Amino acid sequence: MTTTSKSSRQTTSPSRRDDKTRETKRKILQGALQCFTEHGVEGATIEMIRARTGVSVGSLYHHFGNKDAIAAAVFMAGMHDFGRRARRYLSEADGAEAGIKAVVYANVDWICDNPDWARYVFHHRASVSQAGQDSALGEASGSLLATMQDHFAAALSSGALRAWPSDLVSALVSGPTHYYARQWLAGRMARPLSDYREALAEAAWAVMRGAQA
Repeated sequence: MTTTSKSSRQTTSPSRRDDKTRETKRKILQGALQCFTEHGVEGATIEMIRARTGVSVGSLYHHFGNKDAIAAAVFMAGMHDFGRRARRYLSEADGAEAGIKAVVYANVDWICDNPDWARYVFHHRASVSQAGQDSALGEASGSLLATMQDHFAAALSSGALRAWPSDLVSALVSGPTHYYARQWLAGRMARPLSDYREALAEAAWAVMRGAQA
């Protein structure tokens, strides 16, 4: 007869449990995005998401609470994923021109790599409000804006960049990309967004380096 001591028993470490939780949430969000893309947020059901992901209904509710919370989480996950890319591109950019273009490249590349997610983010901002997560979105947006401000602080001080009103900067840098992307994602533009990657970056730089009026 053999015995097993407590010290030799297999246990799941906290880090492995955390990894499993993250993987489950990722699977739910990916499956939910597919369901929302195919059926719309209103038409998709918890049962559809369960069937798509293979995750139990209890697990869906445990991790997110309800469908409104899942819809908001899909939106927020997209924002965070884009934010990580934008920060990475900015960290590799040297100087004002490279930085402005990096923001445009991050937008173009993320949208082209994630068309369903981008389409969802463009059209479902209201999902965040419905789930009461406006403050979380404000934090995410504010964090990325702070990263950009830090990156461009020296260029603004030296006059290399025009000091546009802060509430205009995003529209001037990313607005044209977002406009074309919406049209392209809706099938109203034949040429892929990626074809205009350099043109959009050059246009953003031309606007942001403009002389003071």
